[in-house]
Amino acid sequence: MISLNFPKVPVPNRVAELVLDAIPESACESAIDAENALREIGRLRPLVSIEDRADYEAALGRLAAANKTLAAHHPRFVVSPWGRAV
Repeated sequence: MISLNFPKVPVPNRVAELVLDAIPESACESAIDAENALREIGRLRPLVSIEDRADYEAALGRLAAANKTLAAHHPRFVVSPWGRAV
């Protein structure tokens, strides 16, 4: 899901659906890919083994590819591995 800077109040489902309808499908798919890559980055410990380091770098690559599509749509959609949204 795209990490938008919503206020700290509950957003009705219908409003969230309207926001997602306004975003192109490629940006929505890239947001899902970015969230999956973030989950992988948080799970892996790059200094433990060579395999974990390779998986960590692959997850960073997937995050970078997703961010490229998200930034083309809107720069505030870019997701950082050190925070949820920049």
